[in-house]
Amino acid sequence: MNTAPLCVDLDGTLLKTDTLYELLVRVLKQQPLLIFLLPVWLLRGKHVLKHELAIRCQLDPALLPYNSDFLGFLRSEHANGRKLYLVTGAYKTVAQSIANHLEFFSDVFATDEHTNLTGERKALLLIEKFGKNGYDYAGNDDVDHVVWSEAKACYLVNATPAAAARAKQRINFSGEMDLRKGFSLGNFLKAIRLHQWAKNALVFVPLLASHHMMDMEKLADVVLAFLAFGCCASFSYVANDIADLDADRLHHNKRKRPFASAVISIPSGFLLGIMLISVTAMLACFLPPAFVYALLAYFIVTNIYTLRLKAVPILDVAILAGLYALRVLAGGFAADVPASFWLLAFSCFIFFSLAIVKRVSELMGIETPDEKAVVCRGYRTSDMPVLTGLGTSSALMAVLVMALYINSPDVIQLYASPRYLWLLCPIVALWLGRVWLITGRGQMHEDPLLFALHDRISWLLFGVAAMLLVIGARF
Repeated sequence: MNTAPLCVDLDGTLLKTDTLYELLVRVLKQQPLLIFLLPVWLLRGKHVLKHELAIRCQLDPALLPYNSDFLGFLRSEHANGRKLYLVTGAYKTVAQSIANHLEFFSDVFATDEHTNLTGERKALLLIEKFGKNGYDYAGNDDVDHVVWSEAKACYLVNATPAAAARAKQRINFSGEMDLRKGFSLGNFLKAIRLHQWAKNALVFVPLLASHHMMDMEKLADVVLAFLAFGCCASFSYVANDIADLDADRLHHNKRKRPFASAVISIPSGFLLGIMLISVTAMLACFLPPAFVYALLAYFIVTNIYTLRLKAVPILDVAILAGLYALRVLAGGFAADVPASFWLLAFSCFIFFSLAIVKRVSELMGIETPDEKAVVCRGYRTSDMPVLTGLGTSSALMAVLVMALYINSPDVIQLYASPRYLWLLCPIVALWLGRVWLITGRGQMHEDPLLFALHDRISWLLFGVAAMLLVIGARF
């Protein structure tokens, strides 16, 4: 049995994430203007930055993503009587809270308001405490090489390639766990939520409703608009996932998202966001100014929503509905085909209903006591009957708007036989009723539009509706 004390690094080793960035995103979410103080704190030393962030925010140790295999190894070593020490560059209050949560560390050595405990400082501290070659060390980064060089044995946990290459040259290299898998296209697509781009097909609705789908010039502009909205929306998803780590980690399904599970690091998320917003700006340069203003409004509102408004009950679903309707409006701007009053009114009611479906389905998946407000949402599970009433009534209003449109003079200009369009009302009512029934049973995908893409009955109803539109237009 190995009796040498085992000193364990925290960021990237015991945890899959870095507590500095975990603190950073939470502090900026609460106080965005502090971003201008970050360079000042960093110039005074990294320990000052860590101190300033730690006094403004606390991390919940129970929600952080741990390296499960390594955590099991540590529990086993502790059970065999081995002394374990948490030795980290993370700030002392953060490290101590994690040690208290795990309950198997004998002591904690961490960064304080005077010293950033990394590299040579960490090595000197461990030599002072345990003597040269008097400890084993588990780490993950190349900065730990100097600590490993003075250790009796070393462990690599979730190690960077540079750290692994150098450590493997040592005779006392003991093993490695939870090796990084590197870049994964699947994780990248999950992070940008490529499947969510289906929502942006709403930009084609004005072109379709005005019967201009065969105008290639207008169609090309709308395709560019679709791509621009896709990249902009993906940026918002990345920002939302980084800002909403705690709420996602509480959710039975969202905890598997790349940022919540730390499959993709927060710094990588920052770089991904910069890339997405750059591509968005480039595409917008080829589109009309009115579309650019609509896209800019979408960008501003989605990010304000992420930082603040998503915690305001009812207003959050109203904003989600407005963002859906804004896609329709922007599609009209891109094709120079103004969206009609009827189309926008129908969009507002149906998307308000579907936004509430999304929120109700999320509430059903949250693992929290009935009367406890959900993190970053502001809702309680006891609110579901009220939300259901609002959502179903809004769905019926969408059907009413459609009926009024079919009976209006505007429809005669586009359809030769508007009487066939009356069948659209029961079809839309049937689809919305089914969506709400499935939601009430707890079987709804969190996003009803994505649910519709995978639901055969939805496709059948949409196909019948499309056939009715064609018949009404031509016969």
